[in-house]
Amino acid sequence: MRGFEIALIAMNLLTVFLGPSKKRSKAFLLGLASMNGVVFVLHGIVEGLRYQMVFSYIFVFLFAVYAVVKATVAISENKFTKILKGIAISISILLLTMTSLMAYALPVFKLPSPTGNYDVGVQYTYFTDDQRLEPFLKGSTDKRELSVKIYYPAIQDKSKPNITYFHDSPKLIEVFTKGNRLPKFLFSHLRLVQTHSQEGLLLSDNEENYPVILFSHGGGTTMEVYMSQCEDLASRGYIVVAINHTYVSSATELPGRIVTDRDATVNFEGDPLDSITHIMADDASFVVDKLEEMNAGKVDSIFAGKLNLEKIGIAGHSLGGAAAYNLAINDSRIKAAINLDGAVYAVSDGTKAIAPFLMLANDEYMIQSVMRGEPFMLKLEEIPAQDQEAVASAYGGKEAYMDIYRKQEQAASELAETLKSSDSLLFIEGSSHMKFADIGLFMGPGFRRFIGINGETSSEQCLDITRAVTLNFFNQYLKDETGDSLESVLRQYPKLQKAKWM
Repeated sequence: MRGFEIALIAMNLLTVFLGPSKKRSKAFLLGLASMNGVVFVLHGIVEGLRYQMVFSYIFVFLFAVYAVVKATVAISENKFTKILKGIAISISILLLTMTSLMAYALPVFKLPSPTGNYDVGVQYTYFTDDQRLEPFLKGSTDKRELSVKIYYPAIQDKSKPNITYFHDSPKLIEVFTKGNRLPKFLFSHLRLVQTHSQEGLLLSDNEENYPVILFSHGGGTTMEVYMSQCEDLASRGYIVVAINHTYVSSATELPGRIVTDRDATVNFEGDPLDSITHIMADDASFVVDKLEEMNAGKVDSIFAGKLNLEKIGIAGHSLGGAAAYNLAINDSRIKAAINLDGAVYAVSDGTKAIAPFLMLANDEYMIQSVMRGEPFMLKLEEIPAQDQEAVASAYGGKEAYMDIYRKQEQAASELAETLKSSDSLLFIEGSSHMKFADIGLFMGPGFRRFIGINGETSSEQCLDITRAVTLNFFNQYLKDETGDSLESVLRQYPKLQKAKWM
């Protein structure tokens, strides 16, 4: 809970215990009401109002009415009024307790502060790939459109406000929440989360140019929920290009409209996850093409000549991690890649050497699967006999299902061999899949399991570890910094472990 929220609840409770006494003077009651009102106004101005605090707001109003009535109307004390007063006190305590729990369970959290010396600038832009039809819309002649959010090292300008979370778009938050099968109002307070970034800042001229990192989100999430990682990398001297993969993201903001993953109309033949991550990899390759144009000055941009396109890395979470792996084995422009807790589907053709590659996994299920070289897809014989035909038919029949399984098995085996040979598989003890994103902060400690975020290591610490590993790896391969090895990060965070292969 935020400072004025705590103060307001405390003032409410103090009023509950001090206000109802018949010994209190009219001035005392009016003073209590005024103090509640002052804290309420300060909370609204400084922090912003939110629905989780509604019972506190109602209390402030009702007590003000009570104080005014007591000050102007003579009310005799009798048995009935005593009972009524007792009921009012009990209900007030109950509702204020509920308000406190809601405010704690759904906090206006603080994004972790960037660890670098640069201020962070942000620029939203939109790209259209004229060479590709929209693959998620059946029979469409629309071209593939992408929303991109560029974080960059910036020159300080205190006159510009920090941007708010989710691009200051209540609609974007609502669509994202609804897309994750939650009540659409649940996370409306995310608009109050303050970031460490500003729009409209000048690009820093401390360096001749800056290495570039692409960032790919997970399926059903959005580029907006990886802000803590992107801000940190930008503060450390990287230009970070976060891609919102249209129709893979739960909510994509395009010019004049918002589209969702529920708007897709294509049913992919064969392995849908392989198809989707292939499209995401194509998106990232296309964005690199656009960055080349931007850097060459073919489009008006503050980044002309400032992008070091000889030093491009990519990081991705979940499906985005699979896309990062795909790029690492298929696009020679990628010089380093990180997979954050994503199963992979791409199979190498054996003609290209993989870029330096690292995987950071959870220990809830991912690390075990990766080390065994097993896909998440079940063998057909592992599916209950009565369900086999129905499941297989969704993939085009039993033979098609087995073909897809064999390809996923090959992809998982190649991933395990790559990570074993490079000794670059790490995991976080007590982690969970969504703790690699800001989503791990969306619920207060003790409540995160209600949205499937398990593990005893806090979301905050998981993000700290993820940021440290990501930064160290890219510093090594994109900035040629060899002094700060991953071993130092392993020593700093006991919860971070390196996989021990047999």
